[in-house]
Amino acid sequence: MNGELQPGQKLVQDDLAEYLGVSRTPILTAFSKLEQENLVVTYPRRGAYVKKYTNKELLDICKIRICLESLSVREAALKAVPEDIVILEEIMRDFDEGVKKNDNSLLRQADYNFHTEILRCSGNQFLYDMLFSYIIIVINMSGLMRYVELSQIEHHEILEAIKQRDPEQAELLMIKHTKRPIQFLDL
Repeated sequence: MNGELQPGQKLVQDDLAEYLGVSRTPILTAFSKLEQENLVVTYPRRGAYVKKYTNKELLDICKIRICLESLSVREAALKAVPEDIVILEEIMRDFDEGVKKNDNSLLRQADYNFHTEILRCSGNQFLYDMLFSYIIIVINMSGLMRYVELSQIEHHEILEAIKQRDPEQAELLMIKHTKRPIQFLDL
């Protein structure tokens, strides 16, 4: 998620096992799970690689994300409890700090935390499971860092709509926010 591994990069089992201090078996299990989540691709006798997406695939992912995250934020606006709001506010403080420090790693993590926390607040585990990998993929698209200040504003607006328990406004804001990465695809 932090961009340390690049799309198309080969994942060497022995190196990862040594780095993580585990045997190869958990690495193979992780590769299998990551392949199911469309984050890794494995080729017989060649190994595992970080999945490299075509622009068409990224567009398809963005379209799915727009629909499902707008549903998620609508539900979060209806179901979020005060403790959820506190968590979202803490995440936004991290995002704001990342903008202030121009810290891409902190920004990626805060963006991921913001979107996944909204998913959690929706109370829909199936929705969470479906979107989990897509959020990681979209965060690693080059677009996030191109419009970080705008994303910051949009996140604050979305949080305010959730706080106001305004599902329609939250949904409209999320649609606008999740459509933005599409403009950075060369189609």
